[in-house]
Amino acid sequence: MTKPLVSIIIPVYNAEKYMNRCLDSCRAQTYGNIEVLMINDGSDDGSEEICRTYSRKDKRFITLSQENKGVSEARNNGIMHAKGKYITFADSDDWLAPDAVSEYVERAVEDKTDFVIAGFLRVINDVTIPMSDIKEDLLITREHFAECMADAPADFYYGVVWNKLYRAEIIKQHHIFFSPRFKWCEDFLFNLEYLQYITNEYCISTIKKPLYFYVKRLGSACESPLSYTKTFSMKYELLGYYRNLYKSINLYNDNKLKINTFLFAYAHDGGLAEYNKIIAKKKRDEKKSISKSLFTVPKVLTKEMSKPAAKKKNAGQIKIRNKTTRSMKHGTGTTKKR
Repeated sequence: MTKPLVSIIIPVYNAEKYMNRCLDSCRAQTYGNIEVLMINDGSDDGSEEICRTYSRKDKRFITLSQENKGVSEARNNGIMHAKGKYITFADSDDWLAPDAVSEYVERAVEDKTDFVIAGFLRVINDVTIPMSDIKEDLLITREHFAECMADAPADFYYGVVWNKLYRAEIIKQHHIFFSPRFKWCEDFLFNLEYLQYITNEYCISTIKKPLYFYVKRLGSACESPLSYTKTFSMKYELLGYYRNLYKSINLYNDNKLKINTFLFAYAHDGGLAEYNKIIAKKKRDEKKSISKSLFTVPKVLTKEMSKPAAKKKNAGQIKIRNKTTRSMKHGTGTTKKR
């Protein structure tokens, strides 16, 4: 079987101190048919020269330079120049496991899916922390994924692009790009739009194995707060992306409250913490309501206990790759032998 070309898109800005580890991890991929698009976003340190050094050593490494326009425009530049059948993204201070691309492609080809999501490890002050919420290698529907995302939109598995594999044809055919107007959640918006155009019944593969090392740099510029006006404007536009996706799969009315709660709370002005508090309080209130019903109205208890059984109607939304019944972070599914 001919191995399809995979484009790895890496925006670079003043990354001379740590970008070698990222680029070396790309060179070390066990899957050889790759191109690495390094987009220098107007760096004023030695980043561009490092990019060009890799380009001279390895013809698979391509240096693109632009004026400083931000990470979204840098990624868009990479998308426009990408020649691969598949696209994946990396940040210049992170790195990939040696078999990352190989695992991505194997799942995409075997499962015939358009979207692959892998586990990852977080690195803080050189300490590696497991962050995998993916418990099994799964094959799931877009509808199930969207319902999970509505329950936990701030989760890294929905809000980032660097632990995922995308089909380039879908991105280019539907002109899916990163919005430079957004200074937070631009990855999340990209994923929301991409999900609208993947149409196979079981179109998303997940990989339990961590394939990406995400470096968390405390006090980075991306954590600076935005003005209230900009935050409100971004949330209003984000609502449009949400609405388009969930209406296209007939789930908007069922998830409207969750979406609005998230948009009200979540921004890099401290809103994520507030959102998590809201969700935690909601869960506590639900538990109190059930406990109280034990000593008041038995019918309420009966109603609450009937809910999990009703959810079993949706069990067909997910296929699992082995015989044992497993659970994803936000849902369960029936078994199916591959």
